[in-house]
Amino acid sequence: MDVLDNYKVNLNDLQAGVAEYRFELDDAFFETVKGTLVNGGHVSVTLHAERERGAYAFTFHIKGVVRVPCDRCLDDMEVAVDSENVLDVKLGEEYVDDGDVIVLPKDSPVFNVAWNIYEFVALAVPVVHVHDEGQCNVEMAKTLAEHMVDSPMEKEESESGGQEIDPRWSELKKIIVDNNIK
Repeated sequence: MDVLDNYKVNLNDLQAGVAEYRFELDDAFFETVKGTLVNGGHVSVTLHAERERGAYAFTFHIKGVVRVPCDRCLDDMEVAVDSENVLDVKLGEEYVDDGDVIVLPKDSPVFNVAWNIYEFVALAVPVVHVHDEGQCNVEMAKTLAEHMVDSPMEKEESESGGQEIDPRWSELKKIIVDNNIK
């Protein structure tokens, strides 16, 4: 049996009202889905499926911790995720996914929510994810420092006979120093 078979919801089995499903995502789930952003973690998902006049509203509440690569050093780091997402599903003639509504064929009313759950988890990850100061991989930090390139404006001015650096670059450098950005 495939790990992702546990994430199937048969729409024909849903009665009027709300049905609740619970899923516990672990490293095996993230490995099987083979997404590119999340490397693993432990996430609890509560799915409320509500049937209303031939349509279904799926509400996913996602909460847990995932492992993602640090934007700075590329080592894994843990990030908390907590989100609620709604997905509308209908039965129709053929499969259609337009982003807002998923239409499943009437003759195949089983909806595997695994990929949708993965996407909602990935969307809950902050856009920028970096280790706290001093937690990044030391070797990678050294390598990055060795390969840092001066700004094009600074390089151009220094090559033109030692003229002063544009004050805008000086202010940006102060921000970098003040925030310990390397």
